Amino acid sequence: MELSEAIEKCRVDNVFLCEGPRQPQKGSLALIGHHLIFQPDLGNSKKASHEQELWLLHRAVDRVQVEPVSKDLSIRAGAYLRLKCKNFMTCTIEIGDMEDCLAVARSIEKLSNLSGFQHDYPFYYRCPFNVLDNGWTAFGIDEEFARLVILCPDKWRISSVNKNFEVCQSYPELVIVPKGIGDDYLKISATFRDGTKFPILSYYHAETRSCIVRCGQPLIGPTNRRCREDETILNSLLSNVSKGVIFDTRPKNLATSSKGKGGGIESPLYYSQWKYVHGNLPRIKEVHDSLAKLVEACNESINSSTEKWISKLAASNWLQYVADTITGAATVAQCIHCEGSEEVPVVVHGAEGTDSTLLVTSIAQLLLNADARTVRGFECLIEHEWLWGGHPFTLRCAHSAFATGSLTGPYESPVFLLFLDCVWQIMRQYPCSFEFTEEFLIILFEHAYASEFGSFLGNNEKERKDHRVKEHTVSLWSYVNHPEILPSYANALYEPYDSAIWPSVAPQSIVLWERMYLRWQRNWKETDEVRQTLFEWKHREKELQSKLSHLLQRQKSGISPKASPSSMTNNDVPLPGKNAQNTSIANNDASPPSMENVLNKLKLNDQHAQ
Repeated sequence: MELSEAIEKCRVDNVFLCEGPRQPQKGSLALIGHHLIFQPDLGNSKKASHEQELWLLHRAVDRVQVEPVSKDLSIRAGAYLRLKCKNFMTCTIEIGDMEDCLAVARSIEKLSNLSGFQHDYPFYYRCPFNVLDNGWTAFGIDEEFARLVILCPDKWRISSVNKNFEVCQSYPELVIVPKGIGDDYLKISATFRDGTKFPILSYYHAETRSCIVRCGQPLIGPTNRRCREDETILNSLLSNVSKGVIFDTRPKNLATSSKGKGGGIESPLYYSQWKYVHGNLPRIKEVHDSLAKLVEACNESINSSTEKWISKLAASNWLQYVADTITGAATVAQCIHCEGSEEVPVVVHGAEGTDSTLLVTSIAQLLLNADARTVRGFECLIEHEWLWGGHPFTLRCAHSAFATGSLTGPYESPVFLLFLDCVWQIMRQYPCSFEFTEEFLIILFEHAYASEFGSFLGNNEKERKDHRVKEHTVSLWSYVNHPEILPSYANALYEPYDSAIWPSVAPQSIVLWERMYLRWQRNWKETDEVRQTLFEWKHREKELQSKLSHLLQRQKSGISPKASPSSMTNNDVPLPGKNAQNTSIANNDASPPSMENVLNKLKLNDQHAQ
């Protein structure tokens, strides 16, 4: 089917944008293959520029509603076209004729629910910027393994057992597995694990030589089935230690009851060297229903009393699910990071290993690994854990919080949003430990649901390869890493912190992410201005620290500190935060200048530079 065949009405003039990301204004409405376009009426026969137009991807629309302007149906007063979007925005357009409104609504309904890759916008998108850093090749498994070889050369290997996705469709073709285990054992283990997800390395913690391994649940079933090859794989992780930990993301009763459906938990009889720990992460249906209640409460917050609002927020259980998820990840991270103890391998699984398992392994890495808290490190984390890990983005993100009835399915769930919310909670408690801001997280959320980029297309690597996504679309990482874009997501308060971080999950510590869920209900101008001022002060502080460091270095070298910093060459300028160039006053044999004298010199130098 051609996209144009789904459009019943391609243009309606004299409409009124009542509610949305712009101020209320008159204009015209146009429908094309992938977008709804609102063109404002500027008067004086002026034509609106592309920047003045509102372009909305059909794929971004979660629910379409039509409401008559007048309750008296005998009055031909037109109708409201209400578009509820997957990013929680509501866009309301008044159309003078009911039939035109219904035709537009039916068209958007069809275009926003098309299935299959052939109609997805990323395949039609023409990149307006030069791709300087190809995101499709930025995070290869070879680079990951090269770092691993340096840390532990004799413990792991790259396996091509999944070439052409013959063993597991939701794994990449190359995986990292224990070195002493042959591919034949991996294939047999795959038949014993849900989704054929045999154990693979997720993260190696060099400090304690411990690892996180993920897989699917064991398919022991009601007959207590056994797989000796799988036992061998897990026990190979215990070569230097006596005990390991199996972390099941499911509550004990749920994990045990899954035996009746063919799943279950590892038998203590055959996995005697492993300690079993249960988490309490929510199921995908619970996450879906929770978000719907949360967004409903947020949309009613303006007209609700404080007591009613808090009651609805608590009833949604969203913040509790956030706390439970962070708790599970922190439990795994603590097993890995036990100071002074022997290495502890941790195996993580839930059921299929594509949702709660990835929540735990990715957040645990965020707590343990400072590199994962940088922009590129975080992108690598999403690439390796969520995209290579087989999270079914197309299924989970088909709809968001507004869709109901026949539009929704049993597989839709905002699991990735739950992950981003957990990251934001940790960022809020450690505001200087992350290189990126919450705006970066919001961009990831929006592009997971509707995007011009191909990064989140498909449910696994096999689908992306079969449809040649990497050859025919642009990676989201190519966009956000562009030199003109990346600074807008940079955290000016960032100070690299190499140690693990341990967030609180106390009720007073887990709060509503207002910028995500109340973004369209509030005016953020004043907040943004305060934040911008703070960032400017922090930037100025770094400049002064850099100049101070340079003056102290020159004094230690016997060079007069009166030289103007403006005369420095590029090689002389110290980089903020680089320890090698931040000379400690305590190590300076000469008497250091007073802070007052240094600041006076900096002021004089600034005046000379001006």
